[in-house]
Amino acid sequence: MDKPEQTLRETLEKVAKEYGYENYHIIQKAISTEGANYTTVLYQASIKAPEKEELKLFAKVAAVGENMRAVTPLKMFETESLFYNKLNEKYKELEDKYDVPAEHRFVTPKFYGESKEYLKETLVFEDLTAQGFTTHDRFVSIDWEYASKGLENLAKFHALSFAFSAYDPDGFKEMAVLKGRRDVDAALAYFKKVVTNATQVTKEANRERFSKFMNELIDSRDIDRFYGHRTRPVIIHGDYRPSNLMHRILDHGMEMVTVDYQTLEMANPIIDILFFIFVGSDKNFRDRHFHQSLNHYYDELSKALKRFRLNPQEVYAREDFDADFKEILPVGLLLSVFCLLIVTVQKEDVPVMKEVVDIEDFSIDPNVMYTERLNDVIDDYINMGVI
Repeated sequence: MDKPEQTLRETLEKVAKEYGYENYHIIQKAISTEGANYTTVLYQASIKAPEKEELKLFAKVAAVGENMRAVTPLKMFETESLFYNKLNEKYKELEDKYDVPAEHRFVTPKFYGESKEYLKETLVFEDLTAQGFTTHDRFVSIDWEYASKGLENLAKFHALSFAFSAYDPDGFKEMAVLKGRRDVDAALAYFKKVVTNATQVTKEANRERFSKFMNELIDSRDIDRFYGHRTRPVIIHGDYRPSNLMHRILDHGMEMVTVDYQTLEMANPIIDILFFIFVGSDKNFRDRHFHQSLNHYYDELSKALKRFRLNPQEVYAREDFDADFKEILPVGLLLSVFCLLIVTVQKEDVPVMKEVVDIEDFSIDPNVMYTERLNDVIDDYINMGVI
């Protein structure tokens, strides 16, 4: 066995013992996300034992070394562990306390166990694919059915953060560990490189203004100001794109489960919305549903806040939401420049993540789909008067 497989095996053995599986048999196999994941090695696994129900599991084992960790916004694996061991439990307590109906609760995968060994961190969950869940095709734009459910799901998640901060301010302050920590110089050098490549595939009519806007933004070294908050901080997902959402279609409609909590951060909720829309959709969707998406999110947030007996106008008034949106809007372009590279990369061009790798090594060349999607986003931002 190589290191990730051995680490996973040891973690699965702990899970088996904790859940009372004796004379157990473990099967594990690596799976590929074909470009949807870069920080972990992913596995499907099962634990079988006489007279016990088979545990069908999904696991991920750390695949990045210290160089990459130094420039990432958060401590990825510690953050996800914090979510499942503490934050999610608090959220469940709040939903219980305020009798939130089952159909309106925020759903997460069942968490079975972990290894916190540095550079070999491992987390084990239920395998949602065994229940019919799947991820959205990253090469295809979201449609309104999917978007409306995704925004409703996001509103529930943000409402839990608002409720936590309102009813347990001291406990919420302890979550300050989720504030971003970046190696600014290394990250900005990488950003410059990506922007240079993006500028080369930008339509000539827009190239100068796009380059000027992006480079001034990077040179200001003040990107973090977009992650601020007007009223109170919110724990955002930080990578809210279709690749981190699992869904299935049942007779009563679509069910959706958010996964991958490595990038949680105290920030502005608008960031998650912009991430979802601009990284997950094409221009046709945005032309038809952009403003509808914003209205739908706020309506669903208001409903979710009221379930916790909170007044939306006092907690996050629509005028504050609109003001935040106007202020934070440039983030959508910033995210598009970098994240659309990941969304559009072909399987054969996916970078291989190794223990010893610098952020400069994590390079994806723009392809035809990236060029089309990015230029459409730039057109949107010109039409909105941002650039």
